[in-house]
Amino acid sequence: MKQLPELFSFNELKDSYKTPSDFSVFVYRAMKRGDIKQIKRGLYALINPSTGDIFATKFQIASRLFDDAYFSYHEAIEYYGLANQSFVSSFVYLTKAHGRDFDFEDVTYTAKKPTCDLFIRDRMKEEGIRVVTMERAIVDSIDDPSLAGGLEEVEYALDDWPKLNLKDVKKLLEAYDKKVLYQKVGYLFEKHFGNDIPDEFYDECLKHSGTSVVYFDCNVGNAKLNNKWKLMVEEKRYLPDELF
Repeated sequence: MKQLPELFSFNELKDSYKTPSDFSVFVYRAMKRGDIKQIKRGLYALINPSTGDIFATKFQIASRLFDDAYFSYHEAIEYYGLANQSFVSSFVYLTKAHGRDFDFEDVTYTAKKPTCDLFIRDRMKEEGIRVVTMERAIVDSIDDPSLAGGLEEVEYALDDWPKLNLKDVKKLLEAYDKKVLYQKVGYLFEKHFGNDIPDEFYDECLKHSGTSVVYFDCNVGNAKLNNKWKLMVEEKRYLPDELF
């Protein structure tokens, strides 16, 4: 059998299999031999004969589910090597298409409609993935910590995050246009980056912040008010440098 791509559909092999019927025959025989696995209808993965596992990663699979599919939130944080834990049984990806949940090799892939089209890195030719930039990954995760493994997981990422492009962060905040997101980003950036970020950034966040007090991923009985950012936050969060 000639060398196949790690992930493929009829489009990748249509020069070799002129009709869908010919391709279907090839797929049937290859699956019977144990050379490939079907991920979903029309999408197949090449099996590594040495291990019996497919070559493709979950990041590559998610990026191939639809023509516009890409990932952010915890999945992007994990991709960039900044996650404290790995979500081994779930994967949220973004697409404008109507994607239904489906399982493949004990991972549930769940589609979410994006609310922003900014800062998507198309790495399909180089890596077979589409992923947001680090700036968008962190802003998205702050916006919805539940999709990032919780606020503590976001804070672990922030603690090890390289220097952020504040210009891109500002563009994202303007695009989302949510007062509470300005509050959350201002609070967390000040907590983790402090004077490393110009005061002008914090002033801009405060300018667009809401005036209502918001609970930020904490319980009523275990929270204190951060008056500057009008956020109720957990009294104590253990960050990596506090573990040693």
